[in-house]
Amino acid sequence: MERLSQLVPSGVKDLHAKDLEAKEEILSTIKALFRKHGYRQVQTPIFEYYDLFTEIKGTMEKDQMIKLIDRDGKILVLRPDATIPIARMVATDYRNGNPVRKFSYVTSIFRMSDDPQNVQSREFTQAGVELFGKDGVEADVEVISLGIESLLELGVKDFTIDLGQANFYKVLIEHIDMEPEEMAFVQRLIENKNFADLKRAVAGLEMPYTLKNALRTIPTLYGEPKDVLKKAFRICINEEMEGEIRQLQAVYEELVSAGYGPYLSLDLGLINHLNYYTSILFQGYVPGFGKPILLGGRYDNLTKQFGYDTKATGFAIYIDDLMVALEQ
Repeated sequence: MERLSQLVPSGVKDLHAKDLEAKEEILSTIKALFRKHGYRQVQTPIFEYYDLFTEIKGTMEKDQMIKLIDRDGKILVLRPDATIPIARMVATDYRNGNPVRKFSYVTSIFRMSDDPQNVQSREFTQAGVELFGKDGVEADVEVISLGIESLLELGVKDFTIDLGQANFYKVLIEHIDMEPEEMAFVQRLIENKNFADLKRAVAGLEMPYTLKNALRTIPTLYGEPKDVLKKAFRICINEEMEGEIRQLQAVYEELVSAGYGPYLSLDLGLINHLNYYTSILFQGYVPGFGKPILLGGRYDNLTKQFGYDTKATGFAIYIDDLMVALEQ
């Protein structure tokens, strides 16, 4: 029988000198790039109150958080997310003065995972930026451009940034009367691009054809941006949906003008974390690596839940996954 004193817990691993040196070089590069663009590094506590994440809607799954009990009986968690504590910090300490704040971070994140094969499932490193107090196309383009520049600076030459629009789907489902369980089921089918099951599920719903057609079409709205935009405009049921697509189009065109067109794709089926993201969202993928190495988007309602209403957008790079993707 193996002695636990000679093992490390499931979901974490030792980092040997060669790997640590490579990781530190990546982190040094990314920190310098963030500083160059005016993002000042901050750090939040490794421990947070459990309530911080359970009271904020649409963020963390409760079972993903690693919990412990403080000596006064209150439940603490190891930091399961970087953005929420920074939003709390901004709402608490930065209400006065310049409304535009640029922050960066490099930090450890702790989450449980259902994937036993994921060696980084409980502890991993994120590096990212948060831009507060700035709305509109200019801010979205600034953050997405920095995400692209970050991957290029780190030596990732072949990657795709998928752009999505959370409000496009939100506006649609506001006009659909479905039970929460039905809505969640349909949403999973859209996210997984399960066209056959989605077609059968939608066929049995009581709603006008235009709504059924829109639900069936959304998971097909990915790939070459110009084609996706044309199809998206066709299924808009009101001016609000059209406005969301026009905003996405404007962001895309600005990024193309800046020279980032070869890295861009659209995916209007990116509808996960709907209660978190409020508009433009994006994910970065490396060919042959099965999950995103970069995630980001606009989350204008987050600081409002701490009593301070300001616009916000940002992204996070999953450093450990990035290192694996670079090795591959």
